[in-house]
Amino acid sequence: MNREATSSGSARPRVLVVEDSDELMQFLADLLVLNSYEVVSARNGVEAMVALTAPESETPHAVLLDLGLPLESGVSVLTFLRNVMQSGLPVIVLTGRQDPDDEVAVRQLGISTYLRKPASPEQILAAVARALA
Repeated sequence: MNREATSSGSARPRVLVVEDSDELMQFLADLLVLNSYEVVSARNGVEAMVALTAPESETPHAVLLDLGLPLESGVSVLTFLRNVMQSGLPVIVLTGRQDPDDEVAVRQLGISTYLRKPASPEQILAAVARALA
């Protein structure tokens, strides 16, 4: 788990980015930081679950979630968030998966937006802004 450098006392919205691809993680983190978001990163489903249970002062305001993750899938992370934590935290799914059953499953669990890779920077930023509105 990693936190992108931000100034202390920042009131910027915090986004948990859950992505196992190093290149895409760096792109997403840079994109969000350049657009005034604080970024917490997780490379797998277990790291994501740990980040979601952080103290209130460190918890994210939204989650950008890949579905194809090591250790625990994105669906498992979302199920944990909704059913175990009973949280309505906004979740944007960003996935390369093409299986329509995946989309149905996460929509039933409650997500803000479902984006397929490759999504444009504008689509990603718009989805995060909508989720946080």
